[in-house]
Amino acid sequence: DFLKLYNSNQQCVKEITIQIFNRWGEKVFESADQNFQWDGTFHSRSLDPGVFIYHLTIKMFDDKVISKEGNISLVR
Repeated sequence: DFLKLYNSNQQCVKEITIQIFNRWGEKVFESADQNFQWDGTFHSRSLDPGVFIYHLTIKMFDDKVISKEGNISLVR
């Protein structure tokens, strides 16, 4: 299983940046690829189950910027 952003309208999206942090604030994943997939690993090692924080920034072709943040529960 993996985390992936479903983007049904890629013609409108110029850039995507996602960052995922553990509970201590350490960045465990970052991508600027619109087709990213995160499999719950960090440095090729499976992370323990837990809650992770994400920061997502989407820049549209009309220069509108959408920022979202929240949490992700990693379950094994």
